Amino acid sequence: MLKNLLKNFNEKDKKKFCTLLGVAVICLAALVVLEIGSPRQAQKKATAAQATATKAKQEANTGESTELEARLKKILSKIDGAGELDVMITYDSSQEIQPAFNSNNTTEKTDEKDANGGQRTVTTSSENKTMITSDSSQPVVIKTNEAKIKGVIVVASGADDPEVKNTLYSAVQTALQVAGHQVEVYAK
Repeated sequence: MLKNLLKNFNEKDKKKFCTLLGVAVICLAALVVLEIGSPRQAQKKATAAQATATKAKQEANTGESTELEARLKKILSKIDGAGELDVMITYDSSQEIQPAFNSNNTTEKTDEKDANGGQRTVTTSSENKTMITSDSSQPVVIKTNEAKIKGVIVVASGADDPEVKNTLYSAVQTALQVAGHQVEVYAK
């Protein structure tokens, strides 16, 4: 098939065609090698590890929110006249953890010139991220952003007294550092 294609070309055109064909085969081989050795596998592993860490932290957030509710309930119940009470906290976002990564960026630039004066520049870049873990295979945490509170509801048996209601309202604002429109206190 190649012979049939080349029989209509003169000798100079045959050389150009063979050169172009050779370059195309080399480029195709280089793409295959780059794809096999690419850092995509490492990126997939890092992404999976980060997802696992996020899931574990979200499960921990549930425990932390009930812990915060319990602590708030305990302190509010000590307010004179509050009586029996319940507390519910809702969150706008969950706790966010930023794990540490080792990052390796590689950029390779190749300038090619052919005999006919043609010029080509090939730039290849890759990034390899690996999550840093401790001895117990837990990710090393750079920063933790606390969960953002959306709203708080307090239901107290003593809240029918306006003074107790106001004290509970102020106590929640102070303890959680939230705005007044995010807090509601109701009588039980």
